[in-house]
Amino acid sequence: MCRRTPFFGAALGVLALVLGGCGKRQDRHEVTGEVTLRGQPVEDGIIQFAPLDGQPTGDGAQIVNGKYRIPKEKGLSPGKYKVTIYAGDGRSGTGNASPDSPYAGTKPGQERIPAEYNKNSNVVKEVTANGPNKFDFPIP
Repeated sequence: MCRRTPFFGAALGVLALVLGGCGKRQDRHEVTGEVTLRGQPVEDGIIQFAPLDGQPTGDGAQIVNGKYRIPKEKGLSPGKYKVTIYAGDGRSGTGNASPDSPYAGTKPGQERIPAEYNKNSNVVKEVTANGPNKFDFPIP
């Protein structure tokens, strides 16, 4: 008679997940691009992609020296996304909450990106399965 151990049951469960998948695989795609403000690369900012077609992905990236990248493993599923872009004036104190911060007691930094690219954004981009999903944003 064959005796089954708990290990056998666990191994069978893992095999079923591997062969059957853990649910629907997400079709993700890398998204890249450049962001400029008045013709100059945005030194430091954030870009967000919010799904509009019910797709299961939405993500963002840091903008560094005008460039951003969402890698394929964190990428976006095909569909339309609302885009928002933020870039302050560099007076955030870079995370320094100390009273010795050079900006302690001063007004917070101001958003440099016009509202039509963030809080009032109607900017929509479509990620496609065939790509390339490179979206540049020359902000006047």
